[in-house]
Amino acid sequence: MGLLSPRYARNGEAHVKLNGLQAQMKRQIDRKVEKGVYIFEAIPCPVCQSIEFDPLAEQDRYGLHFPVVICRGCGLVQTNPRMNQTSYDEFYNAEYRRLYEGSAAPTDGSFALQYERGKQLFHSVVRYFTRPPADYFVLEVGCGSGGVVKYFQEQGCRVKGIDLGEEYLLHGRQKHGLDLTPGTLADLALEEAPDVIIYSHVMEHILDPTAELALVRHHLAPGGLLCIEVPGVRFVQHAYDGDFLRMLQNAHTFHFTLQSLTNLLGVNGFMRLAGDELVRGIFTPAPGGKGGLGLVNEAASIRAFLDALESEYMLLAGLARMREGAFPQAAMIFSQLTGIAPESSYAYRCFALALRRMGREKDAVRIEEMIDQVYAVSGRPQ
Repeated sequence: MGLLSPRYARNGEAHVKLNGLQAQMKRQIDRKVEKGVYIFEAIPCPVCQSIEFDPLAEQDRYGLHFPVVICRGCGLVQTNPRMNQTSYDEFYNAEYRRLYEGSAAPTDGSFALQYERGKQLFHSVVRYFTRPPADYFVLEVGCGSGGVVKYFQEQGCRVKGIDLGEEYLLHGRQKHGLDLTPGTLADLALEEAPDVIIYSHVMEHILDPTAELALVRHHLAPGGLLCIEVPGVRFVQHAYDGDFLRMLQNAHTFHFTLQSLTNLLGVNGFMRLAGDELVRGIFTPAPGGKGGLGLVNEAASIRAFLDALESEYMLLAGLARMREGAFPQAAMIFSQLTGIAPESSYAYRCFALALRRMGREKDAVRIEEMIDQVYAVSGRPQ
């Protein structure tokens, strides 16, 4: 199978509006990719170890080089090949925050968004507390300026955050009095084992989730809780206006559903207590290190979901161009749609209508004659 649609092919054009700083960062990253400063490496799937993948996209929403594939063995959507650790380290230091937030420094707005996430996470996990919140020590990995742990602190928990962005840590320490320190979980020496470890929009960035989850098991208190929040592939309609391309961003090495996240945690010795397709999941170490009932391969269902999502997006985009009177653009979109959804007679009818509005009557009739073939394939009008 090929890319989801032609717009996922590499053309270097941003799919989202960039401010001046973001455009500068994009050019800087493009140069580093072209000159080989940023090195890409292919890896086996971290869930099932398969090396067989189907392509989905060649670029992200910023127009950056970004090969996204789906694993045939388990269905995990991932960036592969992806930048190696040295390249990612430089990217996070030089471009990440400026590209993603369009600002060179932390803001009260970004802290407020983290705080809101903290509120939602707390109310999801507190039902699994067996003691008062004041008895719980909460650690957040990748805390940014600390908005998430700030809410947990206000509910009585003892909290700590770690991150690599010193500027953001300083913001949380100075403005909000939080215990935030630079480093990774591998660097951390704690006098007390955390009862809760949080990864809020961090696990999708981790290059080696197997090693990371081994560290979580080492640090987590017996019976402790692991809270993970990541962007959800099946939640695209609600968070990204039904546009999967808007979800893709070059800092994300994995693109999870609840099932693929559960698969990853299961093979690393965790079992799921709760979860949704947002994706938010609560996990705990499994007895005997066996985290589930075995892998569930969702490759076929995820590809079908993404194909249907893309068809709907393109149909709506084509109809929007028709309303604007941009008939050549609409015809191009509907032509592409017939390629990715050849069983859709409605796509052919829209294509013919756009051609007719352009004065191309013969071409419109030819396209309409193809609809009978579509009926023969599908057995019903689409």
